[in-house]
Amino acid sequence: MGFLMAFLSVLSYEHNVVSGLSTKSSENKKTGDKAIIFIFSDGLKSQFKNAKPILDKYGFKGTFDVVCNYVGKKNGYMDWNEIKTLHDDGHDIGSHSMSHVRLTELSKASIEYEVGKSKKCLDDYGIDPKSFEYPFSTGSDDKSIIDIVAKHYDFATRGNDPLMFLRCDGMKQYGQKDCRTFTDNGTPTYTNKYSIRNWSHDFEIVENSFSDSQALQRFIEVVNSQLKYNKNGTINAIPIIMYHDIGGEKNSVTDIYLFEKEMKYLHDHKFSVITISDLAYNEKDNYLYVKDLIPEKESAIENVTTPAIEPTVNVTTNVTTPAIPTGGNPILEALKQLFGLK
Repeated sequence: MGFLMAFLSVLSYEHNVVSGLSTKSSENKKTGDKAIIFIFSDGLKSQFKNAKPILDKYGFKGTFDVVCNYVGKKNGYMDWNEIKTLHDDGHDIGSHSMSHVRLTELSKASIEYEVGKSKKCLDDYGIDPKSFEYPFSTGSDDKSIIDIVAKHYDFATRGNDPLMFLRCDGMKQYGQKDCRTFTDNGTPTYTNKYSIRNWSHDFEIVENSFSDSQALQRFIEVVNSQLKYNKNGTINAIPIIMYHDIGGEKNSVTDIYLFEKEMKYLHDHKFSVITISDLAYNEKDNYLYVKDLIPEKESAIENVTTPAIEPTVNVTTNVTTPAIPTGGNPILEALKQLFGLK
């Protein structure tokens, strides 16, 4: 039934686009039960050139995680004027380290440089980053790395799960009941405020050889998967969707037309689009919640155990989407490297 509803939603949506219905921006009417966060990783120029105008069209804001040593120095990446424009326009700017290296392979001094210096780098440009994105999604299970991250940032993110459960109780297979950073014996938990889980939309597109239509169908399935957990204006689960290149000239997974359709779907179906900085953490009871949209006193609801959603599924049973053999697709291999996946 979930697949059928998602499929019908795609057909209806694409019919509206083809029929020429208005795509002009209007007020993004928000409801309390449907929320989305976007992470744009690496600070790629195509995100500014191609994604930002579409976000502006619908009044959406994203979290742009930048690699400081790439800004204005590496071909295909934004410069500081573009980063500051995003910041001044109300977008979230997060840190993605100084050099995009695996923190687990560094000395403590080098980790401090990659994590702490990248915050100072942004501070020097008048930007106060609230979140850190682990390069290659590695390091969130290392206490010494978390301790350094926690000195400089409120939150940290990594892949790869379609839903982030704000009370962390959806991670029952990992034995989690709340969002404490460490277990009683000092081991980092699977998910916490320094291991907030995002979903790599582009990784799944490549891994499953999705067409744009299939990719849109999977996107709709994921963004609506939160509805069974969010009731009466309380957000218990939220998809945090990560993008990389948007319509770039080379190796782009998400083209501009797909991105436009996805943003229009969210707009037309009245999703609230927020940023990582819109999250807050209840230190007393150990859970995350959405600021402003859901006041903290309204978030203190009974803990509900929720089943985890599989990170990667083939969307349809009547389309063969075999896994790409290792080494057979350079984009997939690059994305696997980004997320530390084998």
